[in-house]
Amino acid sequence: MADGADPTAASCVKALTAFVENGKALLDLAEKESREGSLQEFIRQKIRIELNQSLLGLIEAAAALFRSCAALQAAVQDFQQLEVQWDAFLQHLDDELQLDGDHQAKRISPDTSLVNAITGETVTLEKYLGKGKKILLVLIRQFSCLLCRLHLKDLEKNQRSLDAHSIEVVVISFGCQEGASHWLQETGCQYDMLLDPDRKMYGAFGLEASLKKVLNFSNMLLYAEYVVDNMEFPRGLPSIQDDMFQLGGDFVLDEHGRVLFSHCCQSPIDRPSVEDILSVV
Repeated sequence: MADGADPTAASCVKALTAFVENGKALLDLAEKESREGSLQEFIRQKIRIELNQSLLGLIEAAAALFRSCAALQAAVQDFQQLEVQWDAFLQHLDDELQLDGDHQAKRISPDTSLVNAITGETVTLEKYLGKGKKILLVLIRQFSCLLCRLHLKDLEKNQRSLDAHSIEVVVISFGCQEGASHWLQETGCQYDMLLDPDRKMYGAFGLEASLKKVLNFSNMLLYAEYVVDNMEFPRGLPSIQDDMFQLGGDFVLDEHGRVLFSHCCQSPIDRPSVEDILSVV
């Protein structure tokens, strides 16, 4: 055993490996026997509690696993309890702060004013509407959101499909121009980027801010998987104040500003696929 290795953990790994191997053997045997005669005969004769090599043999195999890993079971229960407590606390914070969205616009006014992220000039949505094209508005969470960047990369990879459906992508952020300039430089994104500092668009689409939906237990574990896979989380500029709890969304407008497709993200990882977007427009 390697120096510093936990003998309990090693024993559990060994027991779990044996359980999986036993389970595979039982399944392989059952698949073989089920093909040798009628299924009714297989079910009557081959799935019996007294037959160690039947599918029900998995019960005894699991019992052996549990006996070998009693300490691990307790740890897993503690783990599950932590998840419940973690998410309940975040929900309490959301409730106290009243972080929620309660409506969603069916149409966006062409007069909606935004800011050009590069020039700082005020523009309206009218610039993009009325040209026979559909507009895909991608409202990002924060400048340092890794998932938002991956989503936009996916859209860029599928630009031909978007062009074939006459869809123009416009990125919306509630951040400041300095942060947007840094984001554009880091990402190399070629889409137009508009700023919505008062979050009028976010509010119109019912996009909420939520501690629970961003920091819930399962998301934290997923972020940990990204770290293990050596995926680097972007870092915001120290001089920029951002809101990591704001959720984003994807919305397709027709040339008159009517909403054809609406996806309010329920977590940072919840973005629609290109196929989902194209399927409804």
